[in-house]
Amino acid sequence: MDFTSLYSTRIQTSFDDDQAAILKAFHDKCTSKNGSKVSLTNYFNGLPITYPAVVLGVERGSLDLDVNPQQAIAMASDHYTLIRSALFPDPLVAHVQYINIRKHVASVTKLCFVEVLAEKRAAVRLDLDPPVRVTIQHEDQVIAAILVDISTQGLAIKVDDLIMLDIGTEVSVKFMLPDSVLLKQTLIKVPATLVGVAGDASPYRYRFRISPEKHQEQLISRYSFQRQVEIIRGLKEIAD
Repeated sequence: MDFTSLYSTRIQTSFDDDQAAILKAFHDKCTSKNGSKVSLTNYFNGLPITYPAVVLGVERGSLDLDVNPQQAIAMASDHYTLIRSALFPDPLVAHVQYINIRKHVASVTKLCFVEVLAEKRAAVRLDLDPPVRVTIQHEDQVIAAILVDISTQGLAIKVDDLIMLDIGTEVSVKFMLPDSVLLKQTLIKVPATLVGVAGDASPYRYRFRISPEKHQEQLISRYSFQRQVEIIRGLKEIAD
């Protein structure tokens, strides 16, 4: 997952100066009760995984943390984490430099102030496993692509070649989605509006806002719930 789509940076002075100030604040306060406690969040397969963590210290430009075992698994997979601390009004993003899942300790670096865009979504958008083939239709143009994540209000699609569509273009999106109640694949065809394109090279990621009918929304909701159960179960199995 491209985790940079989850946030927008909020540089206050410069990246280097901000990181130096962040590490100094943790260094100065990590022995205090509030300074040593933080909260970490990872959008693991799209599902927000949030647990408390403890700052162990600051060394050589990195922040050392004692983390929850499930958080450690998510961090090892994602190679990043979002940090909230009472020391700062804004959340932070950090790159995982070192992680030991068995000992549940981590070192993170490249700390930066951010705004978490994923929190503004009206619904959790989960990665599909496995990804699903999808067809995009716009006027007489039909494009085959891969559906990589979905919520009741939006989805993301990966394509190998750039599609000549402007932001705001309305299309029709068609794909098959597993139905956990009927135990079969169900066809979904929904109107969608292009809201964003990401990627400097193939594959490109196209984000759409969708307007499903009630029964389609229910199907997507059931699928999303089942995916959340699978993701949480998988984390617990690895942690145990």
